[in-house]
Amino acid sequence: MPKMTKKFWNITKNDEAKSADIVMYGTIGSDEFWDDVCDKTIKEEIGNLGDVENINLHINSPGGSVFAAVAIANTLKNHKAKVTAFIDGLAASAATIITSACDVVKMPKNALFMIHNPLTWAYGNKQELEKTGVLLDKVKDSILETYLAKAKDKTKEELSALMDEEKWFNAEEAKEYGFVDEIVGEVENLQNVNNLLIVNSLAFDISKFKNFPGAKSEEPVTEPATEPTQNAVTNTEEMNVEKFKADYPELYENIVNSAIQGERNRIEAIENLEIAGFDDVVNTAKFKEPVDAANLALKILNIKKEKNKETLRNIQNESQATAIPVAPKAEVGETGTVVGIPVSNILKYMNKKTGGTKWAL
Repeated sequence: MPKMTKKFWNITKNDEAKSADIVMYGTIGSDEFWDDVCDKTIKEEIGNLGDVENINLHINSPGGSVFAAVAIANTLKNHKAKVTAFIDGLAASAATIITSACDVVKMPKNALFMIHNPLTWAYGNKQELEKTGVLLDKVKDSILETYLAKAKDKTKEELSALMDEEKWFNAEEAKEYGFVDEIVGEVENLQNVNNLLIVNSLAFDISKFKNFPGAKSEEPVTEPATEPTQNAVTNTEEMNVEKFKADYPELYENIVNSAIQGERNRIEAIENLEIAGFDDVVNTAKFKEPVDAANLALKILNIKKEKNKETLRNIQNESQATAIPVAPKAEVGETGTVVGIPVSNILKYMNKKTGGTKWAL
C-alpha cells in the first residue's frame, strides 16, 4: 500500500503480521487540504486495509472537529480488528473521542489527556443563539456516551462536571478514570516553550486552553554554581525567536507556514462574503485591524442597522416638514375640499412629491 503524502498522518500495512499502523498527528477535521487529519480520507484508507487483525493507532493531537473525530472513532470501532491506541504525547479535546473508541489505550507517564465542553461560534437573534445552545448540549451528550463506554465505572454526571472544568489528566489520573488501560515509558521529546507544547517536533498552541497544567508556571529559582563550566546550560535561559529558530528549525518553519496559511484562510473567508458597498470596512478588516469573517459580517450588520435607523429618521423628519396642514373640519361633500382638506393643497403636495407632474381635477 502506498504511503500518504499528507505530512501529519500515515497508514502502513504489514501483510505478513496482518496488522496496520496508523499515525495521526495534528488537528482533526473534514478538509483534506487544510486539516492535518481528514476524516474522509482516513475512513477510506482504513476501509482499504482489508483483512487485518490488529490496528496500532499512534495519536498526538490537540483536537479539532467533533463530528470528524466521531466519524473516525466510529470507523475504528466498527472495524473487526483489535485497535490499540498509543498517546504519543497529547490527546486533547476531540482527539479523546477517538482514543475512547479504541479497544486498548496506552499512555506514557508524561503524556497528557484533556476533556472539555464542545465549542462553537455563533451570531444572530435570541432564537438562533438558543438553537445553538441546544445543539451544543446534544453534542456534549453524544461525547459523554463515548466516554461512558470507556470509563464504565464513572457516572454521566461525574464526567460532565469534568468537561465543565476542562479537566487535564496525567497518565495515572487518566488510568484511574478508565480512559487509559496501560501506562508505558515516557515521551522523550516533550517541552513547553512560551505556551507552545512541543511533542515529537510538533508544536501545539495551548494558550487557548484555560487550565493547561504549567502554562503559567514560573521558572524554578536555582543557586548559581560555584564553578560554572563553559558548556553549562541553565533552565532559566530566555527563549527568543532567534534562539527558537536555531534550536528548532523545522518546527519554526512549520509554525510560520501555519501562520501564513491561517492568514490566507482568513482573507479568503472575508472575500467569500461578497459584500458590496463596504470596501473601506472590508479593507480595514483585511489589513489594518484584522478580524475574521464572522466578526466582519457582524460589524457590517450593525452598520446597516444604524444606516437604516438614520434613513427612517430622515423620512420622519421630511414627512413632518412637508405634511399637509389639517384644515378645519368641513361637512362631507363641501365644494373645493376632500374630507375637509382644500383640493388645492392636495394637488400642491402631489406635484411636489412626484417631481413636478401636473395633477389636476
